[in-house]
Amino acid sequence: MAAAAFRGSRDPGVHPSRRAALTLGVSCLTVCSLVACATVGHQASRPDLKSWPQIRSDFRVETLRTRMHEYSVTFAADVDLAAAAIERAAPDSAVRRNALLWRVRAIPEMRKACFRLEPIAALVDAWTFARQMDQLFSDGAGKRAFGTFQPDAVAVSQQLLHQLRDIGASIAVSPEATSEFEHAFIDPWLAEHPLPDLTFVRESPIARFANQSRASGDLFQSVGTLEELAIVLSQQARIYMADMPRQIRGEVDLMRSDLLPLDDLASMQGDLHVSAAAADRLASTAEGMSSLVPSERQIILDAMDQQRALVMQALSAERGRAVDPIIAAVAQERIELLRSLEAQRLSTLEWATAERREAIAQLHRELTASIAALRSERAIVADDVRHVVDLVLLRVAVFLVAAVLLAPLVAHAYVRVWPRR
Repeated sequence: MAAAAFRGSRDPGVHPSRRAALTLGVSCLTVCSLVACATVGHQASRPDLKSWPQIRSDFRVETLRTRMHEYSVTFAADVDLAAAAIERAAPDSAVRRNALLWRVRAIPEMRKACFRLEPIAALVDAWTFARQMDQLFSDGAGKRAFGTFQPDAVAVSQQLLHQLRDIGASIAVSPEATSEFEHAFIDPWLAEHPLPDLTFVRESPIARFANQSRASGDLFQSVGTLEELAIVLSQQARIYMADMPRQIRGEVDLMRSDLLPLDDLASMQGDLHVSAAAADRLASTAEGMSSLVPSERQIILDAMDQQRALVMQALSAERGRAVDPIIAAVAQERIELLRSLEAQRLSTLEWATAERREAIAQLHRELTASIAALRSERAIVADDVRHVVDLVLLRVAVFLVAAVLLAPLVAHAYVRVWPRR
């Protein structure tokens, strides 16, 4: 039993604290990516698919991302049901442990693949992992892991792989293109990197796939807007929080099975039953003795109650130490997100105020220029009117002077001309 406990402590995939730390690290990286993209205000660019004839150019990125998130939920449900059925029905403790290990390790690995920010990268990673799991159960290192229940595990893995192929076919130009894409990119990686055991520790193919994509054309698109990232993060957080109790319970069961095998647990339960029966017989014998024996029995019972209270208190403290850091981390991330949103809002208000002031100043300058132009035009018009009036008055004066000067001449001429008529 001590050797089993030592092996359990040395196994990096057994203790749940490492799984919680990895989950917290992934959450921190996701939020850091969200904060880094807070200033992105444009629409996400479409990937360049000119060098990828297998993929349709009109596929919707949002639809593919939603299907990958839904697939992660479906994968978790199917694997959990199949593994739980094997655990209940298998008589062999090794088969039951392998089923528990399948459920506890495969679900987080598939969720990590499906929750990548780039949907095409998520599809390729999840597709590769599904192929690796199917190969592990069909003809790999885990082909005898479930004994007589091996066909059930193979059927579930093939069904999940078929669902992923359907998702890939939804963005492919034809079924032949889907097969061509799988043979060109997934089969070589599968041949070089098979899963070694049921811990599902593997190397992701995304780095090599990204290098091939850059060599033949940019298959990836830029990170989306803040609103899209917030929605994706909210969906992932809901899925994580919904599966967290089941994941923690599975980690605890796996640790318990490694520290205390089920056969030893059954033997201990039998020994406890025999001890309880013996204690009952001793208690019935002690009841017929003097009053000293009941008082001693009461002392023993009080001591047992005290020990039980101490054990319950220790369990409560351990639970608080396991859950409180997660709650504190989630609260801190929420505070950081709200602080970033407040900074963005203040920056937007400052920019709008500056723009408003600039617009008012520009309008004031244009209004001042218009008033000055009107005043100059009014002065020009007044000068023109004054000049016209002066010309008219001058002509009237000249006419009056001419009339005064020419009147005697006209009269003289009239007098001289009239008698002749």
